[in-house]
Amino acid sequence: MPSAAAGLADTNLSGNGDTPLHENVYQEIRRNLIAGQFQPGEAVTLRGLAAKLGTSAMPVREALRRLVAERALDLGSNRTARVPVVTSAKYAEICEVRIALEGLAADKAALLISDAELDRIDNLCADVSAAAERHDAATYFAKNQEMHFAVYRAARAPLLLDMIEGIWLRIGPTLNYLFHDIRFAGRAAATNAPIVDALRTRQGSAAREAVAHDISHAMVWLVQHLPQSDEHVGNGIGIGGNKES
Repeated sequence: MPSAAAGLADTNLSGNGDTPLHENVYQEIRRNLIAGQFQPGEAVTLRGLAAKLGTSAMPVREALRRLVAERALDLGSNRTARVPVVTSAKYAEICEVRIALEGLAADKAALLISDAELDRIDNLCADVSAAAERHDAATYFAKNQEMHFAVYRAARAPLLLDMIEGIWLRIGPTLNYLFHDIRFAGRAAATNAPIVDALRTRQGSAAREAVAHDISHAMVWLVQHLPQSDEHVGNGIGIGGNKES
């Protein structure tokens, strides 16, 4: 399996304004976890991430500590960090929470969203569909996440958005299993359209139902590919100062 840094585009965070470097590094890794740019069970290496992000190992190490504390990464007995593997039962529970939170956000967004926001979401839906047709998983997940969060931001509810981000932080990499089934890739984007239709007609309850269907539809496909138990293996980097594997 490729390294966890493989999903990140080469970048350099050293000169991003007044924000501390360690915060830039943390936010970039966090954003890529949410967007599904890491694979479940992948090792997380300081060297690989630092090279991709154009930084030294120190801010990466601090970012990984924070992500372990948020349970976005697992820390093994030898102090190695890796992307969690979510079981089918745990994912089903997470989907219940997603339906409640994301459905509420879509309901609220239907009353508040602007035409410009709707146009942007339409364009993102087209990007998702195009990526699904060519089986471009990385672009599909990045654009799909961007589209959904454009909807949720339109709810104008910062606390709700923070809660949704926390859930996606844990399941973003898990969504990669969807492309293990080529049948899903052909239908992946179809459930986004009813969300946009409901928002355009300002029907909050319909938007809530469309989001619930989108989440449930993906779950049916996804749980077939998830492990049934918590037993999984992986190697990574010791974030407390241990040598990389």
